[in-house]
Amino acid sequence: MAPSARAPQGNGVRSHDDWVVQVNQKIHEEAQKACQYIPPYFRRIDAFGNPRHPSIFSPRPKANRHAVASPPHAAGQPSATETTDDDQVVVAAVGPYHRCSATAQPQPLITYANKCGIVRYLTRFNLDVEGFLKWAKDKEGPARLCYERDSFQMSSQEFAEMLLLDGCLLLFAVFLIRPSIREDKLPAKLARDEEHGKEFRDLSADISFHMQQTRLDLLLLHNQIPFFVLTELHRRLKDTFFAGITRSFEQLALSCFQDVHPFGLKEGEMSPTPMATANGNAGWFPPTVHHLLHLFHWSLVPRDKHAVDTDSIPPREPESHLPSATELEESFTVFTKQKKNDAMGSSSSCCFDITFESSKLHTGGVMRLPALHIHGYSESVRNLIAFEQSHLRCGHGVTAYAICMARLLQIDADARLLRNSGILPYTQRTDKEIVDMFRLLVDDCRNTCVPNDLLKLCNDVAAHHQSTGVRVLKGFVMQCFPRQTVTFFVIFAAIISFATLINTVHSMYRYYHPLGHLSPLGR
Repeated sequence: MAPSARAPQGNGVRSHDDWVVQVNQKIHEEAQKACQYIPPYFRRIDAFGNPRHPSIFSPRPKANRHAVASPPHAAGQPSATETTDDDQVVVAAVGPYHRCSATAQPQPLITYANKCGIVRYLTRFNLDVEGFLKWAKDKEGPARLCYERDSFQMSSQEFAEMLLLDGCLLLFAVFLIRPSIREDKLPAKLARDEEHGKEFRDLSADISFHMQQTRLDLLLLHNQIPFFVLTELHRRLKDTFFAGITRSFEQLALSCFQDVHPFGLKEGEMSPTPMATANGNAGWFPPTVHHLLHLFHWSLVPRDKHAVDTDSIPPREPESHLPSATELEESFTVFTKQKKNDAMGSSSSCCFDITFESSKLHTGGVMRLPALHIHGYSESVRNLIAFEQSHLRCGHGVTAYAICMARLLQIDADARLLRNSGILPYTQRTDKEIVDMFRLLVDDCRNTCVPNDLLKLCNDVAAHHQSTGVRVLKGFVMQCFPRQTVTFFVIFAAIISFATLINTVHSMYRYYHPLGHLSPLGR
């Protein structure tokens, strides 16, 4: 007879599930430290070869970006110093890469004890810690495939504990920074709870007072965990911690980033469609969401453009065929803002989409670009580019956008032209800072696969810029109006001459056809 799975083990050997109990006890012990912590400011009140398409990768070192050299580290292990200053986690560090570099400075605001405190608080809403740890251990294989192979060393038990702690932290953050709290006011109700209100306020303080930075932390490529872990936690807490909230977790998570880019999907537009999946998600979400950054990327890029496949092998420097903004203006090209027609993913409704149209005789062109509100959140574009470089199957929409903008913005006058056209509105950055920003962005996507859509756009613009119609019209303008001052006086003289002619004709007409009360005497 086969021995029972729960039979006691002899010779001091622990049962198979003892580690689950030990982790649960450690979480509760560490949670006590979080309760004693009072924030000082609180007084203010995927590669083609892998069938699972892994898409969470350690950040790549950026050459010549910073003068400080990275210290040597073990092969296959990501160094904490590989991240640039823009990649530093401030509030919430999640994922195995941060567990492997626990000594990195500076430490995030949310500590290990805070994470344990969040897990213990969620147990008040019937979160089964031991049951989830067992589930996470069973899903270890699919979860590890989401990361770069051999990029970190972690035992099965440590990996399951990491998924529990970081998953609860992300779920807690989504609950706090989603815009719908203005409607249901659930965080305010939990904060007023007589028994556990102080615990909730202490645990939510770091996120509540740093919402903008928390959003940026959640969009770092090396700061992700598999999305199916989050959906499983949400499923377990849907009727307790998220009671009364009918939106799916995809909708809640995406709504958290609506302030990151004003042109993205708004919460009011994310209503469920008739094509609902079995788990209640809106049918227009991607079939598989890899992580939060992937969901944010999906909401911004065109659905039917900039795909990358094995045939996307471009010539070198494809952006060299794209003239700058001021050069295109000389070619009678007008820059206009891309209109947002719908919220269901057409190419015209996405943030990172540039289109160009030329007239039939190639005497004029219209380039439509999305309005980019440049502020602190624009650094998230770098993470979107890094995600596309690691996960080719999601397309290169942001990469194509960065290449186009870097080529259009060559000098300060180019940025000034797009600013005056409404493409770069409401920014405190100077024209030079905007040019330098896109120059740095394009450095992250050198020697990359360029989609055919980008090559076609560059060829269409270059064909218009070098067309016979543009050269003839430009030559005529330069011959007749070689200088701006001459052009001004010629136009002014033409207006004066036309006004004089009109006045002369009017005077002659009134001489021969006078008004009745002004008829000559004696008639």
